[in-house]
Amino acid sequence: MNNIFQQGNFTSDGLDHTLKIRSDADYIKIINYTQHAAANNGYGVEYEWYKGMTTNTIIKYRPAGDQTMASNVAANSINVIDSSSFALGANTAVTAGTNVVDPLYSTASTAGLLAGGIVRLNNTNHNNLNGLDFSVDTVTLNTSFQLSNNIATAPGRVAGAAGYYRTVAPNLEIYRMFTPSNRNIANITAASPCVVTTLVDHGYAVGQKVKFNIPSTCGMTQLNGLTGNITAVTAGPPNTFTVDIDASAFTAFNFPVYTAVPFTPPSVTVIGENSGYASYMDAPGKFYNQGFIGVILAGGTTGPGGNNDDIVIWYAGKSELVTNTI
Repeated sequence: MNNIFQQGNFTSDGLDHTLKIRSDADYIKIINYTQHAAANNGYGVEYEWYKGMTTNTIIKYRPAGDQTMASNVAANSINVIDSSSFALGANTAVTAGTNVVDPLYSTASTAGLLAGGIVRLNNTNHNNLNGLDFSVDTVTLNTSFQLSNNIATAPGRVAGAAGYYRTVAPNLEIYRMFTPSNRNIANITAASPCVVTTLVDHGYAVGQKVKFNIPSTCGMTQLNGLTGNITAVTAGPPNTFTVDIDASAFTAFNFPVYTAVPFTPPSVTVIGENSGYASYMDAPGKFYNQGFIGVILAGGTTGPGGNNDDIVIWYAGKSELVTNTI
C-alpha cells in the first residue's frame, strides 16, 4: 500500500483556517488540544473527515461541562480546495447598497462568504464599482456584507444598489495564486511618505518595488508611472502600505464616481525588490505560482478551526483505496 502522512499544528484566531496539504488527502483528523484540556460545555474537541463526506465532519464534543463525550456531524465545517481551479461563487442578489466610502450591501444570502473574503459586484446601481474585486470585513449572516478597504470617494449613487455579487475567493491565500500581484487602488494620501489603500488586501512586503498607473479620472496624475519602495505595511489585514514617495504637493486622489463610467481603475504593480531593505529575498518563491491543494477549516466553538488562542493539532493521510467484495 502507498500511504502518505502529513501533520502539523496551529494556534487558532477563531476564524477559518487554511491548511496547505502536499497531496490530496483521503482523511483528516483534527484535535483541539486546548479544549481537550478544558471542560467547556458544547465545545468540539476532535473532528474527522473522510473522502466522500463533502463539507461535513464527524465531531466529538462535551455536551456538558464535564468529561463525558458525545458525537455528531458538523455540517459545512470543512472545504477541500484546489486553489488553481477555485470556482467563482454563484450570482447572488443584493437589494441595496449604502453611498459611503465603505459601502454596506444588503443580501438574503451570504453563503460561503466570511470576513476576509473577496467579492465581485456586477449590475448594481453602483456601476463604478461593478466588475471590481473587493475585500470584505463585516458579514452579518444572510443579511449584509461590508467592503473593508475605504475608497477615496463614495460611489455617488444614493438610490440603492440592487444587483448582484459573486464570491471570488474565501481568503487572500486562495485569491493570490500568483504573487506578487497587481492591485487596484482605493485611496492614496497626499503626504510624505504617501500611504496606499488597495481594494483587495495586497499581501505585499517591505522592500518590494512598485509602479503606479493613475488615469486622469483619478486625480494625482503626478504619481502616474512613478516607482517607489514599500517601507511599511499594515500590521493587521494587509490593506495599506507606505511607499517612499513624497506626494504632499500632488493633487488629491479620488476614486471615480458612477458618472465617470467607463474608466480604467487606478492600479499598482510589484516590479521587483530593493536590496537596500532588510526583507530583500526573505521569501524565495514569492514570484512563483502559489497554487495549492488543501482544506479550509471553519472556525468557532463547533468548528475544526477552533476558537481564539486554541492550539489545534492535525494530521492528514492519503492511502490506496481497497474495495472489498463478498
